[in-house]
Amino acid sequence: MRLLVDETQFSLVSEILSSASKEIGRLNEPLLLLCLPTLSSSFSMAAIESSLVDNGVTYRRKFSIEEPDNSPWIKIIDDDSEKTSLETNPFRLTISTLVVDGLISHKGASRKGPLTSVAQAHALAQLISPNGHRIRRLRPWLISGNWINSAMDNTYDPLYSALRDILLEEGIIKVVPIPEVPEPNVSEYEWIDENVLNAISSRWISLDLEGKARVLSNLVRDSLIKSKPSTSRLEEIVWHCVLAPGWSTDLAGQISSARLYWEENNSNIASSKVIDKLIRDGVI
Repeated sequence: MRLLVDETQFSLVSEILSSASKEIGRLNEPLLLLCLPTLSSSFSMAAIESSLVDNGVTYRRKFSIEEPDNSPWIKIIDDDSEKTSLETNPFRLTISTLVVDGLISHKGASRKGPLTSVAQAHALAQLISPNGHRIRRLRPWLISGNWINSAMDNTYDPLYSALRDILLEEGIIKVVPIPEVPEPNVSEYEWIDENVLNAISSRWISLDLEGKARVLSNLVRDSLIKSKPSTSRLEEIVWHCVLAPGWSTDLAGQISSARLYWEENNSNIASSKVIDKLIRDGVI
């Protein structure tokens, strides 16, 4: 796998995360992991905890962002209310979403987007345990923070595209239209008729390119009169579904399933269930 901190998109935090991973390797007391029990923080924590488990580092999880005085800690912030930063003696790492250059256009203009706390957590986890089984299995979840970030609801997210391209080049994922997803989860999209989708999927292989484009356009027709999803998110939901080896449901569908944990449980329990399931199984 490519080292994420070497990628241009991570240039603002590469030195911080590299230094933090070295400090973690020198710790002689348990590491405290702090976050609020949100979906985004759960994806961040799953990556970090997987690397700590793979590397035999003792830690404990706490759903709070109140900072203790003496214990070494990592704090996850979903938004950009703080900056990613590192202190030592004692060890203190804050990981927060940043706006960075995502892609450079053919005319040389930079396109900015959110480098989420999830993506940074994956970069740190890779440094902590470069060859760890769990963190390698979670690699496709690198882009989950960008998927749930509001940037994609407003405009094109160049960070999502850039990170997805990295996963594609690594052979970690494939991108397929929704009829090629074995078990799509469209429960969040009332404008998709599941019966129609099933009918399309059953004859998908027999359609030519023009026929495929036509049936997918008809499938999403009802979404065009709604303010959401945005055009960029609609394209990802229907035409660019992310699948990894062994997955029957694409990334967006699994994230939809993960949201149900918060509907069925209090937030602490929901977050714990998502983190533990990702660490254990690598899927939702």
